[in-house]
Amino acid sequence: MDLKEFIRETLTSIIEASNEIQKKYEGDGIIINPPVNYKDRQTFLEDSEHHTHRRIEEVQFDVAVTASSDKAGGAKAGLRVFSAEVGANKSNQQSREEVSRVRFSIPLVLSPSTAEINNREAAKKTAEATKTTPRRNHKSTGGMAV
Repeated sequence: MDLKEFIRETLTSIIEASNEIQKKYEGDGIIINPPVNYKDRQTFLEDSEHHTHRRIEEVQFDVAVTASSDKAGGAKAGLRVFSAEVGANKSNQQSREEVSRVRFSIPLVLSPSTAEINNREAAKKTAEATKTTPRRNHKSTGGMAV
């Protein structure tokens, strides 16, 4: 499997699994990707207009890759995720492979949970209810109100 395909499959699996689990267990009070407060990202408070932010998850990759250059007709060179392949496939080709480790992370924000959507609605209602009327202009005379 080439590196691009491995990354795509890994992220797709994480996203699809979290969506499936979120839907399956939502009625049981299980929340995948609960909303957080921007000041306190380790707690979840249900029905809070302050807990409306999603976490940025860092998906960490630490893979061994091979960079190969094959001298066979139609062979494509590139980075491939290393796997030990056992077999007796003998062919008339020359190849050179070097194995390297690659470490990187990809930021990911998962789908909003129902709790996040509800908290955002509560925040909107609170903001609308606390809108203040426009302030009247007062003339100032040396810091004293007239």
